[in-house]
Amino acid sequence: MYLLKFLNKLARIQNIVVLFLLVLSQSYSQQISLKDQTTNENLPDVLIYNEDKSKSIITNTDGVVDLKVFSENDKIYFQLLGYSILERFKETIIDGSIIYLQEENQALDEVILSVARSESNTSQVAEKVSVIKSTDVFLTSPSSGAELLELSPGVRVQKSQGGGGSPIIRGFEANRVLIVVDGVRMNNAIYRSGHLQNSITIDPNNIERVEVIFGSSSVGYGSDAMGGVIHYYTKNPILKSSKKINSTFTSNYSSANQSVSNNYIANYSKDNWGSITSLTVSKYGDIKIGKNRRHGYENWGLTPLFSKNSRNSFFPEPSVNKNQNIQKNTEYSQVDLFQKFLFKIGETNLLNVNIQFSKSSDIDRYDQLSIPLGNSLKFAEWYYGPQKRFLLSPSLKIFPEKKFMKKGVITLGIQKINESRIKRRFNTMNRSYQIEDLNVFSVNGDFDTYFEGGHSISYGLESTYNYNDSRAYDRMIEISDNKITGLSQKIPIPTRYPSDGSSYTSFASYINWSWNMSEFFTFNIGTRLTFTGIKADWDDQVSVNPQLSEIDLYSRALTTTVSIKLRPSKKVQINTVLSSGFRNPNIDDIGKIRESNGLLVVPNTFLKPEYAYNLDLGIDFRSLNNNNFISFRGFSTIISRHIARDNFTVFSDTTTPDLSTIIYNGEEVITISNKNLGNRFIHGFSVDGFSKVLNNLKLDYSLTYTQGDINETYGPLPSISPLFGSLSMSYKKKDINIQAIYKFSEAKDANSYSFGGEDGLYETPFIIENNGIIYLGSPKWSNLSIYGSKNILSNLILRLGLTNVFDTHYRTFASGISSPGRSIEIGLNLEL
Repeated sequence: MYLLKFLNKLARIQNIVVLFLLVLSQSYSQQISLKDQTTNENLPDVLIYNEDKSKSIITNTDGVVDLKVFSENDKIYFQLLGYSILERFKETIIDGSIIYLQEENQALDEVILSVARSESNTSQVAEKVSVIKSTDVFLTSPSSGAELLELSPGVRVQKSQGGGGSPIIRGFEANRVLIVVDGVRMNNAIYRSGHLQNSITIDPNNIERVEVIFGSSSVGYGSDAMGGVIHYYTKNPILKSSKKINSTFTSNYSSANQSVSNNYIANYSKDNWGSITSLTVSKYGDIKIGKNRRHGYENWGLTPLFSKNSRNSFFPEPSVNKNQNIQKNTEYSQVDLFQKFLFKIGETNLLNVNIQFSKSSDIDRYDQLSIPLGNSLKFAEWYYGPQKRFLLSPSLKIFPEKKFMKKGVITLGIQKINESRIKRRFNTMNRSYQIEDLNVFSVNGDFDTYFEGGHSISYGLESTYNYNDSRAYDRMIEISDNKITGLSQKIPIPTRYPSDGSSYTSFASYINWSWNMSEFFTFNIGTRLTFTGIKADWDDQVSVNPQLSEIDLYSRALTTTVSIKLRPSKKVQINTVLSSGFRNPNIDDIGKIRESNGLLVVPNTFLKPEYAYNLDLGIDFRSLNNNNFISFRGFSTIISRHIARDNFTVFSDTTTPDLSTIIYNGEEVITISNKNLGNRFIHGFSVDGFSKVLNNLKLDYSLTYTQGDINETYGPLPSISPLFGSLSMSYKKKDINIQAIYKFSEAKDANSYSFGGEDGLYETPFIIENNGIIYLGSPKWSNLSIYGSKNILSNLILRLGLTNVFDTHYRTFASGISSPGRSIEIGLNLEL
């Protein structure tokens, strides 16, 4: 009896205790939701932390989080890449409330990562910087890292083949524009001054954001950053994610070239380490061009004949193309592998191990395979062998919080790059090979600190070492019917680069001081000192110039940037940038041997660094509600000791009586080389902006004008794009995203094309008169494309697009290949 009463009392006490604990837990619980301010979508994986970062938590897949880990008087930060950082005191947040984050492109305090190699608030950055975000990349689904850059206003991309793309910024291209991936320079000792296709080795599926800095940026980045910097930031693993394993599968199809690209990404998240793995397999068919020839040239860009020859197939004559609107020899395939590990070391330090690998198939050089020769074609084979790029880059982020070093990152880079060029003419069995094996090692140390009064300092060191092994030989092909069954012994021929090896070494240090004096004024000054050395050796038995044996060159460069940002009101910002950039001649500039269209580029070991002195003036207007923004920029650049191609005499050559020519590959060709040709000038302006027409409807626009001087002796500057621009209308609401993009370009007159052949005048329309062929320059063009995406299931997104809606035939400036015609784009993104 007494036992029963005791048990009943115990049960009552237990119920009271449980109820008390439940009430207590509810009183301490403070659940909130994080959402996108524009689309009202839930935001998972938002990082929330206090001021000293001793406490942190992440929202779950529904965007919900409990703030009970924070104290009532804590100042809390809400951070998600692509959104403005939000600050709140916990005591002001009501349980059950919704907190909205604003996208960075609409925010006044967008964070820029690349200027001076440190984080900066956009309101304090005077340089023009364009940001491409992963959401933009997903909607338009560009096929390569080169096409991705066309999403940035002010950037144009040149193409010579299906697998290619060379960005042009403010009249600078190739090795005058620096490309960086996760803090590691892609520009190397054999980056050429013509057109490059190296950007195709960057997989758009792995990109988190791209920042494009316009104008000389040598203080933070060194040589090659004369026209600007393109910095690709790849995705990172997430620690402490609410979902430990997360994977997605994406598939894209394009009808213009019957391409299919499949990507699989897997994320694994633990408290102290995480991993992201990505594999992309892509196959691109021959490109079908537009039929609507508004330019009036009925035969320009058609492909009447093509070569069916390949590495393993032989055909003695060109084949007739049944559909001349299909650009034969533009197909290729590619595999991209991406792996990142992120480890938390101690309380704050982070170790990131970055592995990237890309390998393409043989890539035909369409522009070369289309060169006519009488009633036939010049080349039976002209292709790049499989291009391989391997990157291993561990980086350590440290947060010592010392007086002169609040934080820093040390980045190592190991790159191995394989390139080859294979060519054979019709009516010959002789196939030529040029093979490059390049190894690149780099180390960067970038550090930041700050002091009271708005002072912040970033400083660092950089060292690089490039070694290239260049080989070249001829081999006779052996055939049986239409198959190549064997190859003869190798016969040495002149290599593209120094035949006995070449190296390029650099060491640099920089410092940058920024003073945010008040809410109205920011001053910035930085300087960089760079030392470079080039060593090269030739085997004179197979060189086009027997006088070449070895070179050992050293140079140094001091560059400076001064910028002022004035904010007279919340609506207006005035930007002034005075900067200098430089480019030290690399192995490609000094030691290259290359023949194209009867011009043979030969080595010149007397080159000196070229400099760019840039003045950038701009004014920005923004409405108080942040719904309207417009930016005007004007720039003027002086290039000192400009490196360009000019006639060159090989005095040791006796193969022809003409001093301006030699016999090369059985033909008499004119010899030219890179030279320092004095001072040149570039100026121009740009207009960029956006306007929110309605809450979910936004208009973006841009216009870029560039003009280079025309020297009486050396002719027009290369890579000067004609006036171009874009208009874009986008609609976002919940799970629907629609965007229409209109792009246009004015014509470029033949008289403004460079003499050295970089602009590809011979790729433009022409007429035949008594005096021979007269090229007419590039016609103007315009293009409309429409893209859309919708969440058709909670884990499935459908993407549709119609590009080049009016099926217009056009070629972008300096390109040797026509752009795709009307194309239906279909994509699926499945979260597994």
